[in-house]
Amino acid sequence: MSKIKYVLYFFLIGLFVVSCKSEYQQYVDRELSSGVTNDSLMFGLYMGLEKETYFEICWELNKEGVLDQGTGNGSVRHTTDKDSLGQRTTYSLDLLFEALFDEEDILRGMSINYSYLAWAPWNRELQSDGLILRLKKDLLEMYPGNDFIEIDVKASKSSALVKIDGNRQILMYIKGDKDVVVKIEDLQYKLSKK
Repeated sequence: MSKIKYVLYFFLIGLFVVSCKSEYQQYVDRELSSGVTNDSLMFGLYMGLEKETYFEICWELNKEGVLDQGTGNGSVRHTTDKDSLGQRTTYSLDLLFEALFDEEDILRGMSINYSYLAWAPWNRELQSDGLILRLKKDLLEMYPGNDFIEIDVKASKSSALVKIDGNRQILMYIKGDKDVVVKIEDLQYKLSKK
C-alpha cells in the first residue's frame, strides 16, 4: 500500500510541475522537442544564410523591382497588393524588414514592420487592430502548421499573437495605431543565448 502512495505522490508532484508552466512555455517545449526544423522566412530568404548571401539576394530582388531600400541602411522595403498596372491600392501594405544576424553574421530571423500605405488617423478600417487580424490570416497561409495563441509581451499594451512550428517562432503585436510588428526567429538559437 505504501508503494501506491509514493507513486501517487510523485504523479501529483509531476502534474503540479507541468501545470505550473504557462501555455506558452508548454507550446515552446512541445515544438522544440518535436525536432522539426523550419528555416524559411520570405522572398527566398531563410535562417542560416550568411550575411553576404542575404545582401546578394536582396540586391537581386531590388534589381527585379521586388524590394526597395528601406529607411536607414539596414532595412528593406516591399509593397504588397499592387493592382494589374503595378500601382498601389488602398489595401497595399508597406513592409519594412531588418535581418536579425548572430555574432557570426548568420541570419537567425527578421523583424518586420507592417502598415497600410493609405493609413491615416481618421481611416478606421486601416488601423493596426484590423491589420493584425489580416496578418494572422496571411501568415497562417504562408506558414501552415500550428495556429496563433495569445500571450502578453512588454513591447505592446495589447496582447500579442505567437505561432511556433518546430524551431520557428512568429511573434506579432500592435505598435501604435498604424503599425504591426512581426518577428520571425529561430527559437532554438534564441533560447540557447539566454
